[in-house]
Amino acid sequence: MAAIRHVLQKDVFSPAEERLVGVVSVTKYGQKRKAGNTVLLCATVTNEKPQSGAIHKVKKTADKDTYKKKQTWPLVDLTLVDGKDADADTPEFDLHFDKVYRWAASKLVDKNAFINCIWKLCHRYLRRVPHFTNVNSDRLEDHTEAQENLHGDAKDSTVDDYQELTSAEETDLKQIMDSCNWAIGNAEAFTEKLAEELSGLDGANIHAIMGSEAQVQELIKLLDQALWELENTESRLSDYDSLLRAVRDSMELMEEKDNSLRVEDQNRKKLVTEIEHLVDELALTPEHVSIIEHGDLRGRNSLQHCIEAAQRLQHVQSVELSPGLSMLTAVTESRESIAQLSNKFVHRLQAHLTHMFQKMSTDALDMSGMRHSSEAILRPHSQIHHELAPYAPLVAWLFTTSSNAYSDICKSYIQHMRKVYESEIKEFIESSKMNMSKERRQAGQSAGIKGGPPLTTANSSASMNVSKSSLDSSKDPGSRSTTGTEEDRSRFDHVFNTVLNQLDPVCTREQDFLAKFFCFDSNSVDGATAAASGGEKRKLQKAATAEASDGPTVVYSRKKMLSELFATIEPEIQSLVQFGDKADGYNTLYMLIRCSQDVLPPETKGAANVAHPPQASMPAFNYLHQTTGQVLVTVKRKFDTFLTAQLKSGSDQKVTKKVKCGILQCVRVLEEFAAHAEGIVGTSERRSDVDKSYKLLLTQVEETIERVATGETKAPLDVIFFENYHHLVDVVARYKLAVLDPHRDRLKQKYKDHMMNYVTSLLGRPLEKLSIFFDGIEDQFAAGVKPEEIGYRLKYSKAELKKCIREYPGKEVNRGLQGVYKKVEKHLSEEENLLQVVWLTMQNEFIKQYNHFTELIQRCYPDAMIAIEFSLNDLLGFFSSIAQEH
Repeated sequence: MAAIRHVLQKDVFSPAEERLVGVVSVTKYGQKRKAGNTVLLCATVTNEKPQSGAIHKVKKTADKDTYKKKQTWPLVDLTLVDGKDADADTPEFDLHFDKVYRWAASKLVDKNAFINCIWKLCHRYLRRVPHFTNVNSDRLEDHTEAQENLHGDAKDSTVDDYQELTSAEETDLKQIMDSCNWAIGNAEAFTEKLAEELSGLDGANIHAIMGSEAQVQELIKLLDQALWELENTESRLSDYDSLLRAVRDSMELMEEKDNSLRVEDQNRKKLVTEIEHLVDELALTPEHVSIIEHGDLRGRNSLQHCIEAAQRLQHVQSVELSPGLSMLTAVTESRESIAQLSNKFVHRLQAHLTHMFQKMSTDALDMSGMRHSSEAILRPHSQIHHELAPYAPLVAWLFTTSSNAYSDICKSYIQHMRKVYESEIKEFIESSKMNMSKERRQAGQSAGIKGGPPLTTANSSASMNVSKSSLDSSKDPGSRSTTGTEEDRSRFDHVFNTVLNQLDPVCTREQDFLAKFFCFDSNSVDGATAAASGGEKRKLQKAATAEASDGPTVVYSRKKMLSELFATIEPEIQSLVQFGDKADGYNTLYMLIRCSQDVLPPETKGAANVAHPPQASMPAFNYLHQTTGQVLVTVKRKFDTFLTAQLKSGSDQKVTKKVKCGILQCVRVLEEFAAHAEGIVGTSERRSDVDKSYKLLLTQVEETIERVATGETKAPLDVIFFENYHHLVDVVARYKLAVLDPHRDRLKQKYKDHMMNYVTSLLGRPLEKLSIFFDGIEDQFAAGVKPEEIGYRLKYSKAELKKCIREYPGKEVNRGLQGVYKKVEKHLSEEENLLQVVWLTMQNEFIKQYNHFTELIQRCYPDAMIAIEFSLNDLLGFFSSIAQEH
């Protein structure tokens, strides 16, 4: 171990200006001892002042020749040294720094020596000595001895170890060696010289001591005199202390009395301040008491005084006192009198507001009765709101003071104003219905004189068979008509839109008034809490939060009051919806658009909507929009029912027994729906519903065409197909139905295919014998016969060809074409105007066969001078003359 200490001091600690004072070989607790996991714990002290200690973990490097520091802990960070067991010998011990490090020493002696070394270093260099636990105190050196002997700790701890020379010793030795150069070769002579010099120095020291004996005796005498003076001074100080002891007791008594007087004065001041504050907070002036008991609630100035008195009363009621003050008799009596004043004012205010509500509702009903019954106008009650607005602070006070009285005020307002709104809204809706019915009757009479209005839509000038009026619901109350004029539908749309637009400001103004008057918005609650404090403020804020979420913690919420006030709005709008639906099924589409626009937020509405009246801000909740949303559900169901009726009317097409079928009812239904829907919907948010309806109608139309065409009818199958498909393609293109564009090419192809089938079947094989003759020639081509050899076949000789040609002179062909034209004219309907198209197709097909026959004659009989008896110009003349004749 001595050799290891020497190497560690030389290689590791001397370069760092540190001195090694203790070392122990350890392993981590619980690990088996191996060559690779053994480390050295070293205790060191710095050479430079102020000196400090440290503990290092040192481990051999990979080449096993040198040592290197792995971790360092300052000694000042050591908090606990645990020897594990003070009575039994165990190699384990713990060092507590920032965390606990558990070690096992290789030798028990080394462990004890290392702990002893740490104990010495801590007592010498640390002000706060760490705690040593589970360590035998007999093994530790006495603290006093450690203080005396640790000054030479290098000598004591390394008594058997090599000690390097200090720089001063090294200098002195060098001077001696320089003065005795000859000593390098003669060590004995050098030793003798040093001994002689040491002997001379010892003799000089003895003579110096003997020569200073008189001085030593003088020094001893002076020390004895100093001791006598010290004893004399101590005796005098004891006398002084006994004299001052009585004075000290008197001063302590005076200080105690002074502290008591100071505390008493502070308590008296605090008591006066608390009583003054209590009186100020709980006192009501006689003027306030008089106003609360007898103040006039009608005049504007006196009303303001009442509001100020109520706010002062609220402040007094809401003052929070400590439990001790609340139990005082004066405080209890004062609060009882204040509660009596508050109850008296609550009853006065409640009676006054109830009387105002009753008077205002009566006046409003009288005014509505004076209006003309046909005047379809609904106005907000701004005058009532203006008269009641000054009472809002008192209602806020009532809200915080008496929840029962506040609820009664809400009920009273609803009870009286609901009658007004029910009467006005019912009269308004009925007037709208009457005005629309009156205008329809006038329009019907005018139409009977002038021949009726033009039956056109906004997107098309095509005539529709929709000239009958549909409001005669007395014949069939449950019927739904679709034969109203475009003017009737526009008139209903205008009336329905007017109803929604006039209801909107009424509901919005009433909603804003309720929010401010009955403390449903944050501004009103803030104003009500301005004079409140503590529990009353928490009550108001809780009520405001409950209103925001429509929670059950408040008796009345804004939504509940609006629902009861405007309970008649939804039924009346539903009745108007029923009225419009019975008048004309297409009215449901108008209502669907208007309701959707009204439900959406104002910034997302289109230009067709009427703007809301100017106001400070649009409330997050709008009662009318919510009600309109419920009506929208009904309107959507009505529209779905109307669409189902349209589908049923188209699918009920009966198979016709006539030769001429024409355009089917299902196709007309789709056309009529497109004409009206495109003029109503445009690019509104209900576009998807209409597009879905188009798809359903198209599917039903195709199924019905297929059913009718394949049924027992005299009309040709292909004529039914291509006439109706042609009309469908025209409807899709004319109204620009983008949702049906993917089907447009398919419908057009069906139209062309069926028209070609009809032309082929009706025209047959023109010049039939010639067709049979030339079919045989084409069979010969297929068998490998060359064109120039065809004329030598008996069956296809020139004579046979001429014989066939003579059977089809120009007059005969013209007569046959006239018969075909008559059949086509008999099959096709006039409204679709496809006769010339079909005739032109037949002409092209005939010319195609004529050119084919001419080509075969030129190939097979080039020099025979044989040709069909009528030319191509003759054929064109036949078709043209027939078309012009008819």
